[in-house]
Amino acid sequence: MDNLGISPPQAAVVALSRRLGADNFPFTSSGFQTAPFQEAFLTHARQLSVLGLILVELARSGRIEDLKTVSGVDGAGDLRLLRRQAAMWDLERDAVLGRLSQAGIPAVVLKGAALRLTAYRDAAERAFGDIDVLVPPASLQPALKVLIGVGYRPESEDRTRLYLEHHHHLILTKPEGFVVEIHWALMPPKSPFRLDPVAFLRYARSVTTPGGVRVSVPSPEHMVLHLSQQNQEDGFSQLRRLVDVDRVIAGAPDFDWGLLRTESIRMRVQALVAIALRLSELLLGTPVPEGFLNSLGLSAAARLHLALLDPLGLILERRGQRRAVQDLLLLWSLPDSATRLKILKEMGTGGPVLRLAPTWIRPRPRVIAAAMFKLAAYQAILYPARALGFSSRSRRARGFWSGLRAQDLWGGS
Repeated sequence: MDNLGISPPQAAVVALSRRLGADNFPFTSSGFQTAPFQEAFLTHARQLSVLGLILVELARSGRIEDLKTVSGVDGAGDLRLLRRQAAMWDLERDAVLGRLSQAGIPAVVLKGAALRLTAYRDAAERAFGDIDVLVPPASLQPALKVLIGVGYRPESEDRTRLYLEHHHHLILTKPEGFVVEIHWALMPPKSPFRLDPVAFLRYARSVTTPGGVRVSVPSPEHMVLHLSQQNQEDGFSQLRRLVDVDRVIAGAPDFDWGLLRTESIRMRVQALVAIALRLSELLLGTPVPEGFLNSLGLSAAARLHLALLDPLGLILERRGQRRAVQDLLLLWSLPDSATRLKILKEMGTGGPVLRLAPTWIRPRPRVIAAAMFKLAAYQAILYPARALGFSSRSRRARGFWSGLRAQDLWGGS
């Protein structure tokens, strides 16, 4: 583990985030039975947004009481609280989707609220803080009327107008703390990526919630596309997003890799999908068919630059939350050189910043020039260090696409 810069507590979080990860984890020899190890372990689990997942896995393996015995953390109590919170959100999800269905509004539930229904065994494994729903554009106003009728309130008129003109969803809240994001699209209008809401609606599958409500969720292939794009928005800094990808693929015996390939290319997110799948393969053992990543057609330049950014470090060191890293990651995840040049030109002429801020946010020229200078300086310093150095980051970067194996990271198989 240590030869590639991964501490034992980090490795434990990764290992226990795998499917049935506790079955192969060396609890005794790893140092898990010490307070400093557990404290660091729980810190990493929280930072990477997988605490609920980890607690469920420890409970399944009969190890959750070890936390209380060694470090005084009531893991079992925390898990009970997470399950109560999950039950409340599940009831609200069912109520929202049920009302939309009764009104004859076609709706597909997205992200965490859908993943909990299709990819996870225990509701506490996958938290979510809002209910994302996709509807056809023609159904947006009827859907808003339904949600307002059950107690939700939209944002101010000015903010709603801006979102309708420049964004792809509206946010509605309830006094009790519930939030619904109602989407008519999946990306801002000027995004260089092209997630297709019509395809998400067309290929959606019907499932029944534990509460007995029939709801529509995206196909597994479209879920992976959406999760890969969400990964990019997070700067690839959350292990949880990769766990989502892993569980979606593992839970779909009919997963269509051919459809994923063609839709990735058609929707211009092939680089995002390639990074997400490679990270999931390395960290979680996600089975990716041999040659699939190459079939996505990333250019040699994009592969090189993305590798030099050390995607594993984006997760393990949470460097993906840094602005310069996010900008470079986005730049080299764009589908072609023409798009990269277009985005850089927009930056230089006062257009939206690289992170695809809404078009009504127009930075001043001085701010744009400073951002571009920092981006160039960061690249000039970072790349030679990665290419020529012998640090753990350098080794991870040089072997990212093909030379690195999961066992090089944390001793897995």
